[in-house]
Amino acid sequence: MEAPRRYLVRERPLSSDDYDVPVGWWGWSWEPPVPMSLTEILAAGNLDLRTAALCWLVLEAHGSMLIAAEQPHSGKTTTLTAFLDVLPSTVRRVFIRGWAETFDYLRHTEPARTLLLANELSSHLPVYLWGPKAVETFRTLRKGYALASTLHADSADEAVAQLTGDLGIHPADLSRIDLLLVMRLYRAGTAYGPLVRRVVSVHRLVADLAGAVRPLPLVEWDAERDAHDHDPGAELEMLCLRRGSSPETLSAEIARREAYLGDLTARGVTDIPAVRDAFAEFRGEKLPRIVRGDPTA
Repeated sequence: MEAPRRYLVRERPLSSDDYDVPVGWWGWSWEPPVPMSLTEILAAGNLDLRTAALCWLVLEAHGSMLIAAEQPHSGKTTTLTAFLDVLPSTVRRVFIRGWAETFDYLRHTEPARTLLLANELSSHLPVYLWGPKAVETFRTLRKGYALASTLHADSADEAVAQLTGDLGIHPADLSRIDLLLVMRLYRAGTAYGPLVRRVVSVHRLVADLAGAVRPLPLVEWDAERDAHDHDPGAELEMLCLRRGSSPETLSAEIARREAYLGDLTARGVTDIPAVRDAFAEFRGEKLPRIVRGDPTA
């Protein structure tokens, strides 16, 4: 692990409105970001309908999610941003201020209705979250906050080792993360084929009796078949703990959301505002056209 970069970072008190602004959400790049809707990502084959439905159910129930990938431009931030559209409109989005974070959000928010958003867990830029500020952010999950972020790692084991070993997050705090997705970039067909992105695994993070964090596999991608294999029993166990419903109810909910996502994708509903409207309709909400804390604006 390379030594953390050193920057001069000035802290100042953060207001409630400050936390609505996704500063540096897309990181540093020569090219402007091209956000995608969840249905666009599904149509590209980056993940399957059941995996999307699983993430939807977790995030809707105030769950936490991390997306890891080793290579840049693997789709981590694009995928995370797309999943924000499944959130109920009552959820407050709080964009963490990286190395300049003051934790003033503790005064401005209700933990049970707030999702903390960190664009990346790394030391590469001051707008990213690392060091003591990252450790403290994970510690605030004890109060009932949820968290979503990205990081650079090529496997679930590598991500856990980085976060608990290199960064020093307490295993009990890391085990509050419900889902850890790993993505990779591939050349389709031949070494000169077009780049494709795939979610190659989804794990649940649990603390074992020894106090360590163990990733439990829920979804694995089969490269030869270009298909995602699921462990329904493990998925339902995780959802029962997160949502408090019966396995039968949750199994039906997964199927219902799979069907809804499949219908939207088949009908070509891929425009971001249209997809947001569709999710709001599914929830029985009237979504405001201007979304508070919109990284795609």
